[in-house]
Amino acid sequence: MRPRTSLALLLAAVAGLIALAAAYTRPRPGPPPVRLAVLVVFDQMRGDFPERWRPLFGPDGFARLQGGGVTFTRCYYPYGTTSTGPGHASMLTGAAPDRHGIVNNNWLEGGRVVYCAGSDRYETVPAPPAAPADTKDPKARPRDGGTPDRLLADTVADVLKARHPGAKVFGLSLKDRSAILPTGKRPDGAYWFTGRFVTSTYYAGRVHPWVEAFNASGAADRWAGQVWERVRPDVDYDAWAGPDDGPGEGRGVGAKGWAQGKTFPHPMSPAGKPGKEYYEALANSPFGNDLLLDLAKECVRAERLGADDTPDLLVVSFSSNDLIGHTWGPDSHEVLDVTLRSDALMADLLRFLDEHVGPDRYLVGVTADHGICPLVEARTAYRPAGVAAKRVEPAAVQKALEAHLAKAFGGPAGWVEGSVFPWVHLSPKAVAAAGRSRAEVAAEAAWFLRAHPDVGRAYTRADLASGTPPADRVEARVRKALWVPPSGREKDERCGDVYVVLKEWCLPSKALDTGTTHGAPWDYDAHVPLMFHGPGVGGGASDEPVTPQAAAAVFARWLGLPPPARAEYPVPAALGGR
Repeated sequence: MRPRTSLALLLAAVAGLIALAAAYTRPRPGPPPVRLAVLVVFDQMRGDFPERWRPLFGPDGFARLQGGGVTFTRCYYPYGTTSTGPGHASMLTGAAPDRHGIVNNNWLEGGRVVYCAGSDRYETVPAPPAAPADTKDPKARPRDGGTPDRLLADTVADVLKARHPGAKVFGLSLKDRSAILPTGKRPDGAYWFTGRFVTSTYYAGRVHPWVEAFNASGAADRWAGQVWERVRPDVDYDAWAGPDDGPGEGRGVGAKGWAQGKTFPHPMSPAGKPGKEYYEALANSPFGNDLLLDLAKECVRAERLGADDTPDLLVVSFSSNDLIGHTWGPDSHEVLDVTLRSDALMADLLRFLDEHVGPDRYLVGVTADHGICPLVEARTAYRPAGVAAKRVEPAAVQKALEAHLAKAFGGPAGWVEGSVFPWVHLSPKAVAAAGRSRAEVAAEAAWFLRAHPDVGRAYTRADLASGTPPADRVEARVRKALWVPPSGREKDERCGDVYVVLKEWCLPSKALDTGTTHGAPWDYDAHVPLMFHGPGVGGGASDEPVTPQAAAAVFARWLGLPPPARAEYPVPAALGGR
């Protein structure tokens, strides 16, 4: 009997160990499933804006996310070229440009400039009005049709459609790339604004009936003849932002003696019927966001998003914040005003989702595609006192580089094939004619650029691919901006030979320009908000370091999906990540 007893005890012990091991390895209970996930993007909303202006917000917009959800205050893009295309490609792929391939809005490929979300294989639907037959202005010709063909990684939308073929996915924005890139290869619709909402033949031969009806309703024309006034006359805008007539601010959209102007109030259109100038001014005002919100609501209603147990995904990217920020700068009355209106817009959207989808049945994530550099002429607490800031003309830097390479290696000008900032592309013909290697000329170019008074860093492709630990976070970000083609062929490359980083607080622009821009690996361009609201989400503010790509892992988990194949950033610990 004793041997049997010992065996029984042994088996019981083994069973106990197996059960204990299973308990430790069993996946943690997931969050409550949602029927609709909504990614809200405020183009160019820098990461400090929600905290900077938090006392001015109402209780039901950003404050609802900041208090009832979770807000990550230390959210930075992990790559260098912080522009709209890479940002929108990164959020739901969970990857950086080194994996998803969208290295900029435009890049040089095989000696030709290509656009991140367009191709001449497709046409805009509905077709734009035909340009006069005798026009020679390339800007007057129809733009290539929108497509995600150049995106080389799956998004959460692709995983959702593969797992649930009946799921619906829509992307909406004023900008084509902002509607296209987050929604992957097989959305049910992607729409952007050209005076009316359009799509391309990549997606369908005609727009959805509800989009056609929305366009026909004249919704986009209702601000014609109006003016853009401050939304909060009770707020001291000077105290919270800066002067209304700040140095370096632009005059907005305008033509033929009419312009939005540098200061409030801003007229929305010249006299007469709404036309090109009006639609540009609409986008360059908070009313562009209002128009897009109306379309998003119509999408939810018409497509019955979140109405059944098959989960759906909606991406809404508000572009007007970006256009306003470029024109008047982040320390302006205009950016403060559009941010206050964005808070009210979020309150409106959350109330709508409560009503049409149901509380605790949807997930909302809020982020931005990049930050923004202060105007170099403006006084701002954001830039350290006494730090120099200036406008730098990239063409002048390139001209100096051309002269140096001609002196160093001989021969005439023509060493630089093209420059889609921040990459410099060397001419293969010039390199071959000089009997030099591409790497040798790139090293010489980088050496010269590092000594240029306006350049802070310069990296060759060899520097970025070296495998040695990066010297600091700026170099680490630039490395993540380099995409290397699997083919190894030079004609397939999307990145150039030397990556140029201007000195911190400097803007790549023409001399005498106004306004500001983004695209650098410095913190002011990389810092963005990241907020979530939904079932199982809470905790308030978190200082956990995260990236916007965490949105892909969070959305996948709340939709009951595996993350996209190339995603590399996990669910944050504050949301139950491991």
